[in-house]
Amino acid sequence: MTLLSVSSLYAQQNNQQEVMINNTVQEQQLRVTKSYYEKINSGDFDNDQYYDLFTEDVKLFYPKFGFIEGKAGIKQFGEQVRNLFKSLTFELDKFNFIVTDNTVVVEGVEKGEVHTGLTFPDNKISYGKFCTVFEFENNRIKRMYCYVDPDHAAEDKRVVALLKKDSQYGEVTNKNEIEGQTKKVVDEFYAIQSGRKQGSLGELFADTVDFDLPGNEQKFPWVGKRHTKKEVEDFFEVLYQNIKSEKFTVEYIAIQGEHAVAVGQLSSVILKYNKTFNAQFVNILKVRDGKIVKYHFMEDSYRLNEEMN
Repeated sequence: MTLLSVSSLYAQQNNQQEVMINNTVQEQQLRVTKSYYEKINSGDFDNDQYYDLFTEDVKLFYPKFGFIEGKAGIKQFGEQVRNLFKSLTFELDKFNFIVTDNTVVVEGVEKGEVHTGLTFPDNKISYGKFCTVFEFENNRIKRMYCYVDPDHAAEDKRVVALLKKDSQYGEVTNKNEIEGQTKKVVDEFYAIQSGRKQGSLGELFADTVDFDLPGNEQKFPWVGKRHTKKEVEDFFEVLYQNIKSEKFTVEYIAIQGEHAVAVGQLSSVILKYNKTFNAQFVNILKVRDGKIVKYHFMEDSYRLNEEMN
């Protein structure tokens, strides 16, 4: 009985020692994790001490940024972070750490300012919440996968609008905000076109656009379809090389969400024929994320073709 008790005690002591060793390793890994965030808070994440937190073959993931490997990848990611943020602070006192084996999971809160000047979180759309998984090899970070919405300053209003829907009626709760943005862009477009405001019409268009002005493309070089911002810019250049606008009046604009329809009258001298063309028009536009993505301009193209001889 005595021998058994001694053996049991010895086994218990070994188990306790193993637990102590594991705890010590985990404590060190936890300190490294905290050090990672402390260095970012201090702006001290572009030196050997910072890079020594990682293994040579470290793997990193960050939403929208994607996957990258190695310390060179960590450096590239740091440069991108500087491009995105004017300031970034992690509230370590609000962190929740889960430590197991060679893994540390961090649930936390961050705040700061992006380079557009907007601060986050606003606690209405952006909340500053994130979760990051650190996997260790000894006391160095071997894998760091961060799960966070990279729209820190809540600028992705279209996605937010789709997510924040009224469950009963299926209507976007911030419909007024979307329509306000549509109106702002459309009003600016016509203000520039009429000469009431200085600016570039082409800059109001998205990189990819559904653009159409039906007509005889052989006879009138400005009509037809366009698909890119550059092609739209070329359109306005060609248009004003070939016509002289005498009158362009928008009678009213109807807006629903991203969509706008403008109705009006125009009077233009077609320079090649030295004739004036008078017509009513309907302009169909769609605005998304502050840019025009659809532009269909409809006038009496048949009569234009018949009158210009």
